[in-house]
Amino acid sequence: MGTRSSLQKGRPVNVPALRLLPLLCLLLPCLAHAQLRCPVPEGASAAVGALEPSQRLAFIQSHLHEDARRARIWTGAWGASYSVLTVGQLALAPLFPPAEQADFYVGAISSAGGVAALLAVPLAVMEDSLTLDALAARQPGSVDCAVLAEAERLLVRSARSEEEGRSWVMRGANVIYNVLTGLVLGLFFDRWPSAAITAATGWLLGEAMILTQPTGAQDALRAYREGKALSGERQAAFDWHVGVAMAPHHVGLQLQLAF
Repeated sequence: MGTRSSLQKGRPVNVPALRLLPLLCLLLPCLAHAQLRCPVPEGASAAVGALEPSQRLAFIQSHLHEDARRARIWTGAWGASYSVLTVGQLALAPLFPPAEQADFYVGAISSAGGVAALLAVPLAVMEDSLTLDALAARQPGSVDCAVLAEAERLLVRSARSEEEGRSWVMRGANVIYNVLTGLVLGLFFDRWPSAAITAATGWLLGEAMILTQPTGAQDALRAYREGKALSGERQAAFDWHVGVAMAPHHVGLQLQLAF
């Protein structure tokens, strides 16, 4: 008893320090989380690894959301334009002599092909943005590296979809489709002048659709890989709108650009 008492008197217990131990135990996980860094994706610079996972996810999510909005406008505008051209030509065909009706019916088929192309090969960003929003909603707190990796995969997929949509393969398919449409008029109905006009018009409309396709996911992927998610740099604002211009004697497309 005498020895224990002397030890207690020789080494006084630091009570305030003991009270700090539970607080330190609570802070340690937070400190560990603050140092969390997720792997750098393939093709990205080392600067990406220094960014917080939440900031990387926010960058991808916001850019996909904006690009998906533009993609829906683009799809809706061109879908409506081709639909109007299809229905309009079908409605006008009976008003002309039988020998000329084939021009309108074949033209309607050509326009319907544009609608079919939009439905068959939609831009992936419209679906990927919704998928990422739902995924992020299930992660209200800390961002898991697996979630970030999925967001990066969706960004790459959206960018690849836009790249394919403006590739030479799509341009070649546009040429072949409209040449075949013209050959139908020429070979089966002997309407070669109309065939040339139909093929050229269809090709120009197809090229215009391809050239106005949004490329926001490609731009975002490039900026992300360069580590510009926190640089404060903003991409140049660019907006466009495609509509149908109708007059008593003609129907056309109206393209508006804003920088």
